[in-house]
Amino acid sequence: MLCTIKGASYNKHMKKNAWSFVHKHDVVDIIAPASQSPIDRLEDGIRWVEKTGLTPRVPLDIIKTDVFFASPLETQLRHLKEALYSDSKIIWCLRGGYGSMRLIPYLLKLKPPKNPKLLIGFSDITSLHLFFNQHWKWPTLHARTISQMHPDLASTPDRKFLQDIIFGKKTEKTFKRLVPLNEMARKERLIKGTITGGNLRIIQSSLGTSWQVDPKGKILFIEDVGERGYSVDRMLEQMFQAKLIDKGPKAIIFGDFTEGLEKNGKDLTMVAMKRFAERVPYPVFSGLKAGHDAVTNYPIPFNTSCELITGKAGQLRCTYGGII
Repeated sequence: MLCTIKGASYNKHMKKNAWSFVHKHDVVDIIAPASQSPIDRLEDGIRWVEKTGLTPRVPLDIIKTDVFFASPLETQLRHLKEALYSDSKIIWCLRGGYGSMRLIPYLLKLKPPKNPKLLIGFSDITSLHLFFNQHWKWPTLHARTISQMHPDLASTPDRKFLQDIIFGKKTEKTFKRLVPLNEMARKERLIKGTITGGNLRIIQSSLGTSWQVDPKGKILFIEDVGERGYSVDRMLEQMFQAKLIDKGPKAIIFGDFTEGLEKNGKDLTMVAMKRFAERVPYPVFSGLKAGHDAVTNYPIPFNTSCELITGKAGQLRCTYGGII
């Protein structure tokens, strides 16, 4: 399963804040910085990468069961360091779950590689997104993990789009029909900036750390899974009181919030979002099709140029592979 490949390299003239699109036979480093995944899901993901024409490189000890994690911390750190300084263009995470935040104190001690690599993953991988976006100024891609590249999801609309993005066949997408949650969102205007954020629980976990989310002057994207309405309300309230999201962002866009039903079957997560939206002086939208929905999880680029068109039907225009 371990491949040793030579020849893949970055364009020497690539601009600092751009990611490099891949070509056939380029290397993809697959790592598991969080929870473990069943072997068959890893194998499915490897086959998908190979089918696209890329070359997956997977450590032989990628899954070396730990109580909470895919492998012990020292193993996960070794895999990440090898991937960062290797000849690959993409570092693709096996799955989320829990664990990637433990790597950040060690990343702080590392010298950034000369050229950015495209980190792909979501959920618990939010902590790595925040680190690479804020400390190393890299663009990253909030998108499906390798464990989600199994045949059961082969027909989902975002999979082909994700493939086109990493190969540079498509560099833009407009997400339409975003739902305004406050009066500021209903007023028509154009907001330019970059996107940051990810999983709400992990964003909350960043408070007080070296990688604490910094949404000032940015569009903050938030999604989550398995959180009931009161829990979503509590996390938003904490960030509001911490003065992170009371005034700082240009806007907030909520993605999918799944598996958060109350015992009576009602979904109160939207109640929490609307209550929050009425308190802040900037536009708040919901309806971005990205997150933990099993069928649709569109790639969202972090730290690249985007435009938010507010109004009764909001639109988000994203640039993939570009520069800030």
